[in-house]
Amino acid sequence: MTAEILCIGTELLLGHVVDTNSAYIGRKLAGIGINLYHKTTVGDNKSRAVAGLREALKRTDLVIVTGGLGPTEDDITREVVSEVFGVPLVRSDEALSHASSLLKRWGHQEQTSLIPLAQVPEGAGLIPNPRGTACGIIMDKMGKRVICLPGVPGEMQAMMELTVIPYLAGLAGKGEVIASKALRICGPGEAEIEDRIRHLLHGKSNPTIAPLVSLGEVMLRITAKASSTGEADAMIDQTEAELRKHLGYDIYGTEDDEIQHAVVRLLEERHMRCAVAESVTGGLISHKLTEVPGCSGVLGLAVTSYSNDAKIRILGVPDDKVQKHGAVSREIALAMARGVLSLSSADVAISTTGVAGPATDDHMHGVGLVYVALAWKNGITCGRFQFFGTRSEIKERAAKRALDMLRRHLLNHH
Repeated sequence: MTAEILCIGTELLLGHVVDTNSAYIGRKLAGIGINLYHKTTVGDNKSRAVAGLREALKRTDLVIVTGGLGPTEDDITREVVSEVFGVPLVRSDEALSHASSLLKRWGHQEQTSLIPLAQVPEGAGLIPNPRGTACGIIMDKMGKRVICLPGVPGEMQAMMELTVIPYLAGLAGKGEVIASKALRICGPGEAEIEDRIRHLLHGKSNPTIAPLVSLGEVMLRITAKASSTGEADAMIDQTEAELRKHLGYDIYGTEDDEIQHAVVRLLEERHMRCAVAESVTGGLISHKLTEVPGCSGVLGLAVTSYSNDAKIRILGVPDDKVQKHGAVSREIALAMARGVLSLSSADVAISTTGVAGPATDDHMHGVGLVYVALAWKNGITCGRFQFFGTRSEIKERAAKRALDMLRRHLLNHH
């Protein structure tokens, strides 16, 4: 079975709201073996929405519509489905009763504005909404199915879990199961990764491997189709083992892992504490670390020494070094790492200094130049990096690279 998503809402086109619903629906459909090949987004315009739904039904027998089910004039989904299927809108006492009882439970008086929520295409079934006033709609006619859900993510997800997925799973029967797993990589870029695993990327159709690039890292998503979940998982495990053989330590985690989770895990496993001295990243590294529960046991001290005065007074960076080399230099990064290591009595420390832009610094260093230093009891090192992007993107890339340097140090020194 194949499906298509139709999103209705001008706010999506304007960028005021990010469409997370489609990603969620896609994952859920894949889990029951339903392929998703197209997604269309239209604004709150009836004629364009009608055209979008008609086009979708030409390509597939199942369309999931999100948005446009509220009680206001720009909520057009009911009218769109009615026109496409050539049936009138009729009053549903069940839908009205649901909306009224929910409002009373919330302590609100019944409102006449709820009347539009009771209008449904003739012959449609209702999908209960445990979190909102608008019921969903299932229209099944002439071999075509349209499922309409609210655009509010919490409402949509609850209705998918409780009603839509069981309904669709029953239609799909014991067909193919689609499973996937993401491997997360920090360090090498997409081109280098593709070159190292080219034979795996292009030599297989099941499982497939799809590289996905995000800020400062690369994700490899493995997707397998099989007759059962166990079989699909086994195929993924085998492919993952092959990828790890070629990428090794470059893979830092899976699925929702972030680089800071990997770092905190390694520190905990090794019973070690780290310290951080930040300039260019402005506290972003320590923020990422403190997003991980339990980090208080492994983060000893975090200092945001953005000014030269703070570097000198707090971290003990020699004034003459700042004057000679400038704040953005290998020498200052090393001195910052030594300083925070000494102050904190941590096992390992990282520091950052650089130019986030948009202008060059006083020493005419280019935007995106960043030094990351790493200091520990018996050694010290420093990396020089040239990042690109906006100010916030450079900070993000620098923070991730600093954490990755710490991660690799922990892996190699245990």
